[in-house]
Amino acid sequence: MNQLERRVRTLDAWQQRHRFPAFTFAVIKKFGDDQAGNLVALLTYFAFLATFPLLLALSGILGMVLRGNSLLQASIQTSALAQFPIIGTQLGSQIGLASLGHSTPALIIGTVGAILGGRGLGNALQNTLNTLWNVPKVARPGFPSNYLRTFGLLALLGVGTVVNTATASLVGAGETLGISGVPSKTLAFALSTVIGIGLFFAAFRIATAKIIATRDLLLGAILSSITWQILLSLAGIIISNNLKHAQALAGFFGVVLGLLAWFGLQATVTVYAIEADVVRAHHLWPRSITQPPLTSADKEFLIEATTVEKRRPEQKIVVKFTE
Repeated sequence: MNQLERRVRTLDAWQQRHRFPAFTFAVIKKFGDDQAGNLVALLTYFAFLATFPLLLALSGILGMVLRGNSLLQASIQTSALAQFPIIGTQLGSQIGLASLGHSTPALIIGTVGAILGGRGLGNALQNTLNTLWNVPKVARPGFPSNYLRTFGLLALLGVGTVVNTATASLVGAGETLGISGVPSKTLAFALSTVIGIGLFFAAFRIATAKIIATRDLLLGAILSSITWQILLSLAGIIISNNLKHAQALAGFFGVVLGLLAWFGLQATVTVYAIEADVVRAHHLWPRSITQPPLTSADKEFLIEATTVEKRRPEQKIVVKFTE
C-alpha cells in the first residue's frame, strides 16, 4: 500500500465513522453511480422544450376563461414568468403573451405543443424518479398508465401556477395591512415553501412507481421545495442589488441560454434532493471511497442497481459477493 492509498483509506475510515460526512458522500456517490448528470440533462432539455408551448397554452386558456378580467390574466401570467429570474420579462415579450391572450391559434398551437413537449417532460420525470429509486423495470408503469401520469403532471403545473398567483395576492394583501419588509418576505417564503412541498410531493407520487412507499417521498419534496425557494430568493437578491437594469443578452439568444441555465440548476438541486431521500430511506450509507472491502451499503446499492434490470415477473436475479 503506497502513501497516497494509505491517506485515502484513512480519510475513508474517518468519513464512515461520522454521520454527516458519510451521508453527504453517499449522496454524491449515488449521484455518480446513477449517472444522474444524464438525467439532469434530459430534464433540462424537455423542460426547455415544453416551456414556450405551455406558456402559449396558458395565455390562450386565460384569454378564454378570464376574458372579462384582464387584471387577473396579467397577474397569473406574471406569476408564471416570475419563476424565471432575470429573463422572465424578456420571455413574456419574446413570445408576445400580452398580444396572444385572446388568440385562438395561440391556444391551439400552445395546447398541441404543450401536449407534445409536456409528454417528454413527464416521461423524463418518471424515468428520473424510478431510476433514482432503483425501481425494477418490470414494476414501472407502462402504457397507458405512464401517459395518464404525464397528463396528471401537466395538470399539476397549471394548478401550481394558479396557487402561486393566489399566494402572491395574499402577500400583497398583507403589505396593504402594514406587513412589509422582512416580515413580508418571510411570509412569502414560508407560504411558497409549504405550497411547494405539496406540489413536489404530489408530483413525486404521480411520477414514481407505486412500490415506493408514499411516506418515503416526503423528505425529497421538502428538500426540493426549500432549495427551489432558496434559489429564487438568491436570484431576487442578485437582481435587486447587481442586475437592476439587466436585459437578456442578445434578445432571444439570451432567453435561450438563461432558460437552459436556470432549468439545469433547478434540475440538479432537485435530483440531489431525491438522491438524499433515497439514501436515507434505503440506508445506503456509509459508502466506501476505495474498495475492497465493500460496506453493507455498497452491497445493498449494487444489489438494487442489478435488480433494476428485471423486466419480467418470472425473471429471477441473484447477486453474490466473493470475499
